[in-house]
Amino acid sequence: MQIICHEIFKTGSITLENLIVSTILVYGTTGLFAESHGCNFQTTVITVIRCLSQAPRLPALDWDTIIRRCMGYEAQVAELFPTESSLEKGTLREECVKFSLAHANKFDQLPSFLDELSDLSRFRTLELKLQSCLLDHLVDLIKVFSGSRLEKVFDDVRSYFSSVTSYQSLGTDETSLLRISCWKGFYQCLDEASLDSLEYISQIEKGMEVLFLQGKQLQDYIPTLFSLMPAMQLPAIGGGGQLRTVEEWSEAVRCFRKARKSWLLDFLQVSQEDLQQRDGQLIGVLKKVQTKAKLVRIGSIPLTELGRLKAWILNTELNGMWDALVEVVAALQHADGSVKRQWLIDAVEISRVSSYPSMALQFLGLLSGSWSKYMPLLILGKHILWGGVAEFVVPSLFASTERIYNWAIHIARCEDVPPDTQPIDKIENSMAVFLLRVMHCTSVFFKDYLPLEKQLKLAFKISHLF
Repeated sequence: MQIICHEIFKTGSITLENLIVSTILVYGTTGLFAESHGCNFQTTVITVIRCLSQAPRLPALDWDTIIRRCMGYEAQVAELFPTESSLEKGTLREECVKFSLAHANKFDQLPSFLDELSDLSRFRTLELKLQSCLLDHLVDLIKVFSGSRLEKVFDDVRSYFSSVTSYQSLGTDETSLLRISCWKGFYQCLDEASLDSLEYISQIEKGMEVLFLQGKQLQDYIPTLFSLMPAMQLPAIGGGGQLRTVEEWSEAVRCFRKARKSWLLDFLQVSQEDLQQRDGQLIGVLKKVQTKAKLVRIGSIPLTELGRLKAWILNTELNGMWDALVEVVAALQHADGSVKRQWLIDAVEISRVSSYPSMALQFLGLLSGSWSKYMPLLILGKHILWGGVAEFVVPSLFASTERIYNWAIHIARCEDVPPDTQPIDKIENSMAVFLLRVMHCTSVFFKDYLPLEKQLKLAFKISHLF
């Protein structure tokens, strides 16, 4: 029936339109929906409204009353035929909203209906399906309003996602679904925004800030769409929630890519004050690192934006940091050879002073493995592979090995590390022997690049622990 209706509308036949409209009109204006008809008729109503949404013109009827009665019809059917309906709950009401959005500028009553639905107090009471629909079609909604009412739409969206009470009755997947819908809505708004609508774009950008900064981190649920948006993590096999997170990040990055470059760089800027925050508050910085890495990867911002955070990335221990390292390495894949070498050299240098050497070494392993033409088989052709950087890297590697050796000795003897040495966080203590073993093996691998004195120290002083 939907295909037939669509062909009718293409012909522009007003007589046939009236015939279809009468299906709803008779019942929509008399209130006899549920008394005489069941789920089969509900399917018909949905199909008709869906087709009418695509109609180029409609008869001059009281569409506000018709649509309002259709909105209430679904609840009546659910009460009278609780076991018969195979339709997804809320489908009819969703089609009514889409119809209103499609024809709001042609009938004076429909904007009033949409104004009621989109008002924050009413929006909070709507079912998830309708909330998601309105957010997803934000670009159509704002075409209906202007001036202060348009500004209120954006204010209400920001208020909704900023408020803790908005999420009390919703689960993690449901809140993520709403944020995904909002990101999609913002993207469509940005896609259709003209360059001279600066105030309009600014409203969208403020909404994006809320979405990004109001997110929950997946494991810890730290309440704070960016604070609401979870930190990116590699999806586990069969992890539905993780896959939803991937989709949310994908939509967010699409929006950031479409945003004004000046605003984007300012928003993703990380200050020294940000870096001094406590662990829980550093989630926002972590998400900015992940976002920058993704935008660098697709060419939206320069690689130098990541370079400024290099020292922090390799000197921080935080849940989700491994996934950020993976994103950074992926962003570096297509960089020039000289840029890659500099990142490698800097990573080794930072490992000498990092309070979390395991993090720096993980990053170093990712870099080496992803850039080597032999991938994991790094032992093959080491002189060819490392010849260009070995003279810069090996001295720092050995210095890092000595540092970890002295640290591991003090831990094994239950002694305090001398205050004049670069401190290593206590959280690393359980990995002391493992890190020393890794560094020792790495230094032995590069022993040909070390002077004889250091080769002897490596062979007799450090090796005796093994």
